[in-house]
Amino acid sequence: MTLAPQQGRALIVVGALASVFTALAFRLFDLHVLQHKELSALAQANREQVVHRQGRRGSILDVNGNLLADSLSVRIVTADATITAPQASAIAEKLAPLLGTDVDSLTRKLSGQSRYIRLNPRVKLDEDAVQKIRAMKLKGIYFEDQFVRSYPNGPLASHVIGFVDAEHRGVQGIEASMEDYLQGQAGYEVIERDRKGREIRALRTEDLGPQDGLNVVLTVDQVIQHIAEQELERAMEQFKPQSGAIIVSRPKTGEILAMSSRPTFDPTEMDASSADARRNRCVSDVAEPGSTFKIVVCSGALNEGIVTLGDQFDCENGAFMYAGRVLHDAHPFGVLSVEEILFHSSNIGAAKVGLRMGPARLYEYVRRYGFGHKTDIALPGEVSGIAHPLARWNSLSITRIPMGHEIAVTPLQMLMALNTIANKGVRMKPMIVKSIVSEDGVTVLQYQPRSVGPVISAHTSELMTTALRKVVGPEGTAPKAAVQGFDVAGKTGTAQKVENGQYVRKYYSSFIGYFPASNPEISILVSLDDPVGGAYYGGSVAGPVFRAVAEKVAEYLGMVPQTPPTEVTKVS
Repeated sequence: MTLAPQQGRALIVVGALASVFTALAFRLFDLHVLQHKELSALAQANREQVVHRQGRRGSILDVNGNLLADSLSVRIVTADATITAPQASAIAEKLAPLLGTDVDSLTRKLSGQSRYIRLNPRVKLDEDAVQKIRAMKLKGIYFEDQFVRSYPNGPLASHVIGFVDAEHRGVQGIEASMEDYLQGQAGYEVIERDRKGREIRALRTEDLGPQDGLNVVLTVDQVIQHIAEQELERAMEQFKPQSGAIIVSRPKTGEILAMSSRPTFDPTEMDASSADARRNRCVSDVAEPGSTFKIVVCSGALNEGIVTLGDQFDCENGAFMYAGRVLHDAHPFGVLSVEEILFHSSNIGAAKVGLRMGPARLYEYVRRYGFGHKTDIALPGEVSGIAHPLARWNSLSITRIPMGHEIAVTPLQMLMALNTIANKGVRMKPMIVKSIVSEDGVTVLQYQPRSVGPVISAHTSELMTTALRKVVGPEGTAPKAAVQGFDVAGKTGTAQKVENGQYVRKYYSSFIGYFPASNPEISILVSLDDPVGGAYYGGSVAGPVFRAVAEKVAEYLGMVPQTPPTEVTKVS
């Protein structure tokens, strides 16, 4: 009888132990069988870290090998998954002052779910800050060598070069259009750490090295780009237009030597720039070209044999009634030859040449010269402009389009049309990328000048050059564009701007020209949107800017002045 209570207690103890061991067995089964895969992955994650290695983004160089954009190696502070939420705040308080950020945002980064966090992707740490962070010996904080984009010339050619985003991807300009060549391929290392977070080098399991991007060499010449930007800046200060553009090119090849736009921006200080300032107006803005467009109707009519340079037209003393509307000239003219229509820039004369030519043939030359579609230059953001099909022409179009109304073009389109005349009638595709090269200088891809096709004959080109040379003469509209020692062929443009569907007393002033006229090496476009101060004619405003750029470019390139200058051809 006395053994019964003891047996009962023993059974209770045995039962309790059995229950404990059963629970432990189930827990072990749960951990080792049911949750094995999940817990193994977690253990692996706590022990292993994937360290990404960024490939170096290729450089952008000018035609002479000068750096326009580069990638610099910097120390990046990174954090891994060993940091717990309670630790994040304390670590953030220590790091925030050295990383140039605030404690709250850094705490949120460190408390996130990501196992790999870059804490200073845009902040370049100096060596003093690196040593201070090392001395803190913060668990889960490491250093990596990464790259940041550098633009050593600040805003110089910024619209051409473009910029990259926080992930080192091209956003605008050459950075975007040549992204496939410039971008490097990222690599990674899988490393293991002990319980104290120290790397166990002997246990490195994988290593895929990064691949550097290729370098892009442009046709742009850094010195000529500087000349264009300097002169455009002076014009902006003097005439205070809303915007401006200068393009310098080689007519025979289509190579762009400089492309400048205002307002501008500095890619090293993106936060200080607006979207408007970042727009490359040379390819993305359109406007009615005004009288520069007279080269299209006159060259087309000459090429078709419809007129000769000596054919005369009555310019009605400055007022011509057609289709119920009066067309005016800036100055009253009587009878003018086709050559005089060009260098006096008569709207009425151009309209009458257009009437003789007819809508179908005029539209054909509008399209031949490339208006209404993109030039396909290797820059993003280019627009097609506006060249309405014949079905959308009205009764006035045949007289308005010849003088550069009812059509909208980009500055680049207008310069390439002039280049066609300078290049014996052959239109070239604009070229801004010269080659793709590896870091060790091996050429991977070489671009060549490309002809789009003939637009006018070489003879017509010579006739047009004869007339356009007189534009910068004493009787022409742009004597201020004349360049000492060189014959210049060019054309002025003064187009009224359209606002809310109405022409207003604001003007788009431009000058396009090439020199030496007999063997063109350089062509230049200057355009200013709404200059103020009373002067707005293209010859008075854009002409002097053209001359300043041309003189400096000629000196830089060592172009030999003509001695004596070529005589102007007389037309019977």
